[in-house]
Amino acid sequence: MPASVLTRWAGATAFAALAASPAFADTESVHYGNLTANAVVATPLSPGDNLFVDTFTSEHGALSQITTFTLDSAADFNGLAGWIIDTADGQGPRLVGVNIDILDSQSTVVASDEFTGVLGGFAHSSFLGSLGPGIYTLVATGNAVRDASLDISLSFTPAVPEPATYGMLIGGFGVLAMLARRRR
Repeated sequence: MPASVLTRWAGATAFAALAASPAFADTESVHYGNLTANAVVATPLSPGDNLFVDTFTSEHGALSQITTFTLDSAADFNGLAGWIIDTADGQGPRLVGVNIDILDSQSTVVASDEFTGVLGGFAHSSFLGSLGPGIYTLVATGNAVRDASLDISLSFTPAVPEPATYGMLIGGFGVLAMLARRRR
């Protein structure tokens, strides 16, 4: 295969990849003022989009918040959560036993957060993984001892192919090179 054809093919492939990526990231926000609440994000999310869940309440008791969202194509995600634990306005923490899960449409847990530490009066956790297209539920649970604040963010990026996919791609290039050599 002549070098000019390979160069044009590589340029066209790069252009197609850029054209397929989202032009602008969209951020969908959900704000809760109660410990027990449900919301559905109306706009489907795509790779490049973000979901932000913000909670501030002076209620005390069990935290149970359910946020349902739709993902329109496969994506990797990075999730971060932070909640106030400082004791400036009283004794003891504000929010305890925080757990954040993502469930699929069959209510199977597909991701859970992991506690990462405390910094500046805030506890932090994170989670990451890959999701296929579909409907998912973000579930936050815990217990508010006094006024509480909880922020959760999910950032979606295009799914990264598995190593086997790269192997097949390289193997395909090898076959093309062999065919081009045989033609000559």
